[in-house]
Amino acid sequence: MSCPSYRGRGHNYSAGGTDIVELRTPTAILRHGEGRLTVLRPGTDGERVLDVPIADLLKVRLNRRADDAVVIEIYLRYPTAVLTGVPADRTPLPVLIAEHDVPTALGIVDRINDQIMATQRIDIAAPDLTPPAPEWGKSGPVRADVDRAVRRMAPRKDARSAINALHRYVTSDEYVLETAIAIASPPAGSGAGLLAATTDRLLFIGIGGDRYAHELPVPAILGARTVESHAAPGEVDTRHGGSGMDVSDGNRTLHFAGVDRADIERVTCAVNFAVRRQAADGAPGPADPGVTQLYSEWELLVERHSLGMVDDTQFQRYGRGILRSL
Repeated sequence: MSCPSYRGRGHNYSAGGTDIVELRTPTAILRHGEGRLTVLRPGTDGERVLDVPIADLLKVRLNRRADDAVVIEIYLRYPTAVLTGVPADRTPLPVLIAEHDVPTALGIVDRINDQIMATQRIDIAAPDLTPPAPEWGKSGPVRADVDRAVRRMAPRKDARSAINALHRYVTSDEYVLETAIAIASPPAGSGAGLLAATTDRLLFIGIGGDRYAHELPVPAILGARTVESHAAPGEVDTRHGGSGMDVSDGNRTLHFAGVDRADIERVTCAVNFAVRRQAADGAPGPADPGVTQLYSEWELLVERHSLGMVDDTQFQRYGRGILRSL
């Protein structure tokens, strides 16, 4: 959006209900708002030196240089980010400010760092997933969460035995999120079965002559994705689309060919929800580069410099960036 000109150095204004803070200096215009940090060169063209989401920032701080000049140093989380056409190499972007702008700059720096911290936290809005107590019927225990999940999927008469087994298999510590009829591929089994995503496990219960069950704990799952099924023709009900689900544990990928596209997509979403939930609501997001990572980058830099792959100027620039990030 285009922003109007304002008189003075520090400005607060609102855009769509979001406060935007702006600091104008002789050398740059620093603007923070709407989840982004932007640095522009003064002038009519307004060349963007930096325009990144707050999540891409490592930290922002005020620093007084050896020449007594005060600068806002903007550190990027990833060393590959490009500033004015040149890789940042962990070197912070300096924004020179006047001495009388220090109080305003302190407020902006604190505001940006608070938002950086906020973006590193995962907040998951979860429904009430308290496992219901089973009720006993003619065929054994009956769980309300299982019944609700089964009612959402496309009906299939031969799945009744697998559904009854699911009522018995679920524990008092897990909640059944979604179910679907699917066809498993080795090593998860072979043939049709009931696929169930719970808060703790991914279950596959066989349908037909060979009764078996396969389980994969949620902590072992990296993620799931919906794919176009590569099952043989006739194995799935082509009237419903023939989507499948791939589940990865980092070492191997389990494939399940779906009978109903909507059902398999719901199970995929449920698996990914369970994986994120295991990370715990409010857990920290991507970690800042630690001492070990920065030391490894330093060793690699020294090796490349000794081999002539990095010249002296690049070595000093990247080296300063690594040391400042500690």
